[in-house]
Amino acid sequence: MISLRSTFVGIFSLSILVINTLMLALMMIPLGIIKFLIPLKKLRASFTRIIISIGEIWISVNSIWVIKLHNPKLNIVGLENLNGNSWFLSTSNHQSAADIFIVQYLTNRKIPMLKFFIKYELIYVPIIGICWWALDMPFLKRYTQEQIKKNPKLQGRDYKKMKKSLEHYSLHPVSIFSYAEGTRFSLEKHRKQQSEFKNLLKPKEGGLAVALSNVNKIKELIDITIIYDSKNLGFWNYLCGNIKNIKIFISKTQIPKKYLDEKLISREELRSDFKLWLNEQWKEKDVLISNNKF
Repeated sequence: MISLRSTFVGIFSLSILVINTLMLALMMIPLGIIKFLIPLKKLRASFTRIIISIGEIWISVNSIWVIKLHNPKLNIVGLENLNGNSWFLSTSNHQSAADIFIVQYLTNRKIPMLKFFIKYELIYVPIIGICWWALDMPFLKRYTQEQIKKNPKLQGRDYKKMKKSLEHYSLHPVSIFSYAEGTRFSLEKHRKQQSEFKNLLKPKEGGLAVALSNVNKIKELIDITIIYDSKNLGFWNYLCGNIKNIKIFISKTQIPKKYLDEKLISREELRSDFKLWLNEQWKEKDVLISNNKF
């Protein structure tokens, strides 16, 4: 049961988030439109850096209520791995909407801003969808087998669009972030998947492989493992400051050179091998979570 104080904290946290987002949009959307109209790639990249700076301010303001208002006890191991103005591939286990605020707080201004893979439909979310677009977040538009069967021309179109959206990432350092599990963890999903991991869903290599195939400057994988003490990981419970104890482990791994190949996504044998490598990372992650549960 949520107390009156927790409810007040939740309302206050949500109010700051909404006001912060609206202020962000007022600054970011006009710049995004101007950037869209500029034909020169390098000049557009300059506008992107300005917009990213606004996004970093948004994260910093959010961090105030996340850290100062909620006052969680964070036990962080490997924070030194978050450094460098370079190109990174990033991932994390996924349990709650809170994960996004945690990884943004951890990485803000330590590595280039995280670029989350976002479902294409979310571009139509009022205000925030346009902000994601202005921030150059990669939008994923996937077609089902049924859609491809009805219209064979759709085969491979999703990858071509993704390739186009990623090609300008070579102009400035980025951290491409993909939740390898593809969705938030739940016991029901875990059971349906018959996952071999005790604490994780099966990792999907698609998003990570797409990034490696199209951004050839990526050399390292940053993996973040988040362990909560609370079983109620709902967003409202998080806003109310009821998730107090969090263990976080951050690792940086050199990606084997054979996977730094533009054909990773299309060569079936290489992609299968990459999937096995990702599974090995997930096994280590699973043991880490088992050994550090509250």
